Formats: sequence, C-alpha cells, structure tokens
Amino acid sequence: MYENIIDPDEPLFMNPLFVETLRFCKDYIKTDKKLLFHCNQGDSRAPSLALLHLSKNLSVISDSSYEAAATEYKKLDYFYKPGLGIKIYLTKHWNEFKT
Repeated sequence: MYENIIDPDEPLFMNPLFVETLRFCKDYIKTDKKLLFHCNQGDSRAPSLALLHLSKNLSVISDSSYEAAATEYKKLDYFYKPGLGIKIYLTKHWNEFKT
C-alpha cells in the first residue's frame, strides 16, 4: 500500500486515509507477512501509522488516547518525533478509528 501524505503543521488529513491504512494492515497481517512502514525521514508519518496499527489493530500499546499510545510507542521507537499536524489530528480524531 502506498500513501502519499505530507505532515504540515496545520493538519490537512482526512479520516479515510487512516481508516484505509488500518483496514489494509489488519487484512495484510492475516497473510503472516511482515509490514514495513516507511517515509523519507522516518520521524512522523510512517511511525504514526505504525503506532496506530499497534494500538488499534494489535492492542500492543494503549488505545485509550493518542497521548497514551504515543508515550508507550516511544518506548519502542525512541526517535519518534510526530509532526505538529499529525499530532493534532490524531489527538482530535483518536476515538474515530475503530477496527
């Protein structure tokens, strides 16, 4: 799956992007293949999608809030630096992402 997204300070995301990514990941892991989340800097976009998958699909980290999930995710990925836009968006829309 390829997502062409940018992470500006002003959140321009739409829920279908995250919903479709979650659906794809959930279906893909049923094949017993590994997932790779990648973006050009590896700081914000790809790790945020991985965080969402680990939280909402796999229940590996908290799904109570974005803040709780990010705190737990940073224990797995010390270098996680979400951009302001994705941080604002996920905080505001966290409970809208169900699997």
